Amino acid sequence: MTSQGFRFLGVLAAAALLAGCAGGPHGSSVLPTSPTTNGKGTGTAVFVINVPQQSASSASRSATSVRTKGVRPQYLSTATQSIVIAISGPTTVNETAGLTVNSSGCTSSLASTICTLTVPGLQAGSYTATLTTYDGYTSGTNTATGNVLSAAQAIAFTITAGQSNTINIALAGVPASTVVVPADSNSSANGSSGYDIIGQGAHKFIAESLDADGNIIAGAGAPLFRIGAVSGSLSPVTTSPSSGSTTSASAPNSFTVTPPTTFASTTASFTVTPTFAGQATDGCTQTGANCAPVTVTVDMKYLLWLFVANNGSNTVTEYALPYTGGAPTATISNSVNAPAGLAFDSSGNLFVANAGSSNTVTEYAPPYTGAPAATISNSVNSPWGVAFDSSGHLFVANYGNSTVTEYAPPFSNTSTAAATISNSVNSPSGVAFDSSGDLFVANNGNSTVTEYAPPYSGAPMATVSNSVWYPWSVALDSSGDLFVANNPGNTVTEYAPPYTGAPTATISMPSGGYRPAGLAFDSSGNLFVAINVRTGPPQLSGPVMEYAPPYTGTPAVTIWNSVTSPSGVAILKQP
Repeated sequence: MTSQGFRFLGVLAAAALLAGCAGGPHGSSVLPTSPTTNGKGTGTAVFVINVPQQSASSASRSATSVRTKGVRPQYLSTATQSIVIAISGPTTVNETAGLTVNSSGCTSSLASTICTLTVPGLQAGSYTATLTTYDGYTSGTNTATGNVLSAAQAIAFTITAGQSNTINIALAGVPASTVVVPADSNSSANGSSGYDIIGQGAHKFIAESLDADGNIIAGAGAPLFRIGAVSGSLSPVTTSPSSGSTTSASAPNSFTVTPPTTFASTTASFTVTPTFAGQATDGCTQTGANCAPVTVTVDMKYLLWLFVANNGSNTVTEYALPYTGGAPTATISNSVNAPAGLAFDSSGNLFVANAGSSNTVTEYAPPYTGAPAATISNSVNSPWGVAFDSSGHLFVANYGNSTVTEYAPPFSNTSTAAATISNSVNSPSGVAFDSSGDLFVANNGNSTVTEYAPPYSGAPMATVSNSVWYPWSVALDSSGDLFVANNPGNTVTEYAPPYTGAPTATISMPSGGYRPAGLAFDSSGNLFVAINVRTGPPQLSGPVMEYAPPYTGTPAVTIWNSVTSPSGVAILKQP
């Protein structure tokens, strides 16, 4: 097949830190353990919101402060009429609730008003809720109105499938403890009172002060947080706000940590301290307050790099986290000819299937920009997909002659095929392995995916055809589910073992003819989809889109820069 024909085919934990903090009369707050990858099933979030009554003397002091010092009063109780909770994660939803004694789901006492908001149908996984409180509410339309009293406060929580997961919130209170939790899928608690930083870029964390009952303190009476100086040999690590600074109204309890761009197996530490500076009431001076600094230790797990095979420009481009809109960190073009599939061996060497007239697979050693370390051409015929088994053997999907060929290391210009797989192989376009060593072949020629057990020379042990439509590539997630890129169908279908039934999920590409080609998963379970062509209108090439589990929402990241008719994607972990 010519490169031109190829281009237009189908015209692609924090649990340990919190053990002593949760609880209270209304259940326990549900905070993340480690990022969830592809959680199955749904659960319910139950937000229990405690709105303290403001005493007359407190109201008088607040009013006096406004008159004499120009300080905005701390709005509590009757001034706080409603809340908007914007939930992001595997399921995205916005909820509004009234917070008065007459509001649905609320009861009142002399001490406080307790309101319960139930949100069912959330996919299992880790979430962030962003809170905004108002001093008005229209019950007939369930609308928050009036002045914004507090905004942009983040709450981290986890949904366990089949359960009611309670998140306790108090709109003001006396801090009894402070916790810090990761808020993106590329950071996780490591079990040693610290956090693993996975990949480059800015990693979001959330600081939360809890009262003595385990309620997360939010609203206008919640503290800001001061970030301490960074120490340790993992350098440079930067925080935003910078060391010595305090969080702002635009992100009152969130901050980011950015590790160095080169790997180092060391740690860095800094402190996070609640502060009520500038507020009318200092919660840290109240009886029982604990505003001691919390030490945060981070280490570098590994770096993540995204590689994209640009069939339209005869290049492979490399991108560093967070992938969003930046130029490639490297471009590989030497001997690249209509690149299709990509794969890395265990040493980090890059293998490129060149589907053009060269009919080769080229190997590149880091930093990949030089001449190929080896060129494999023996028995290679219009290669579309490449993959490695656990022993380091290279498998090549040869679209041109309906075979999959196996090559043993070390690879060289004289490498010959150690085995050839042809039984039920029909114009193969992609190959992948599961954790047990079974080989999966995407057969573009007859709209099937065939599974082979080692040594792969016999008949398929399973054939997947339900909702498979001219598949371009296949990939397996960490749980063993199979994902198939159905190019003309504008979908990616997911199958649970034994794979022969209907899809367990269907991921529809954005409207406008986005045709999926290459698939890859990163270590956090995020799915990357290369869109070889968008049929339009207007007709476009690219992009590469990243989806967070469970993948059914909108892309978390879309990458256009230097992406041209991408046909394959791969993730490199360093070291």
